[in-house]
Amino acid sequence: MNIKPFVNGNYTTVDAYNAVKQIKHKIIAHGGAVVLMDERPIGLITANDIITNNYNLVIDCLSEKPKVSPRDTVPQVLQMMQRSGSDTLAVYEDDLLIGTIYKNDMTSHLIESIELSNVNIQDVAHDLRTPIANMMGIINILEDSLEGSDDQELISSAKAAYVNASNLINELLKPRQSTEQSDQGETIEIVSLLKECIADIQISVLNKSIEMEVLLPSEEIFSFGQAQTVRRAIDNILTNALKFTREQGKICIKASPEDGYCLVSISDNGIGIPDKFKPFLFQRYTTAKRAGTSGEQTTGMGLHITKNICEQYGIELDFKSTESEGTTFYLRFALADKGKITYI
Repeated sequence: MNIKPFVNGNYTTVDAYNAVKQIKHKIIAHGGAVVLMDERPIGLITANDIITNNYNLVIDCLSEKPKVSPRDTVPQVLQMMQRSGSDTLAVYEDDLLIGTIYKNDMTSHLIESIELSNVNIQDVAHDLRTPIANMMGIINILEDSLEGSDDQELISSAKAAYVNASNLINELLKPRQSTEQSDQGETIEIVSLLKECIADIQISVLNKSIEMEVLLPSEEIFSFGQAQTVRRAIDNILTNALKFTREQGKICIKASPEDGYCLVSISDNGIGIPDKFKPFLFQRYTTAKRAGTSGEQTTGMGLHITKNICEQYGIELDFKSTESEGTTFYLRFALADKGKITYI
């Protein structure tokens, strides 16, 4: 499969003579930016360039990266990214820049393809443990050499990404259970799970100056599922709320027990979902996918994965949305006795 479906044509740009301090958060939020000089692209700058090159101007922080073609295959581009140490690359066709490509978009597609085709994902997860562990080693080295508050914020974000990736790998390495056992899951604590999900997005919330309202009960609430898997479903909804809420917008997360269930709602006052897209929202590679309010890209798989997880563990999933006003997703968990608790 070539990378054409994953090329982001709505890329972020910065001027070559911008001060790094002024555009640092923009680059972090978008995973990279095309650098322009006299309105012409001269390269691509990433967060890693900023960390490893301590200069004041964007042009001085640029590093050489391979150019890729839309006809290159996903494995080829992933190898280029590994060799260059960059998770974002520029895509050219006939020497003309047509967009950027992100590692996360391709790896998300690969993970979903493996799951749906019942390939033995444990072998893949095992092979990923070493590069994931190496990534943490690099983060620790950078942490020892950087002292600024902005740099420490970057390091904290990288550590959170490592923890999530490591948890996913560990989950994939668990022995496979029968369908009946998998569907039943374990007893999970919803309030602590939500708090962990909220903590993971704090930097993204700050980058877009979004107001976050969190209304959670003080007592523990128990339901059924598998903590890391259910967390993935919630993360997908929160990520969408962030993508489709404008800067200085608002996201509200609530949870409350009612009649043997716990109702979790995640609402935003973002751009909403047009009526024509609603019937296709949970389809795999849905045609309802759109760029976020700051140009964030989507593969159209997140809500499809969320729906599958909810169906697996008997979580009722619904949504309401009005275009230009916002969207609310509802997750209805059946309550469980305390039993065997799984915390994040």
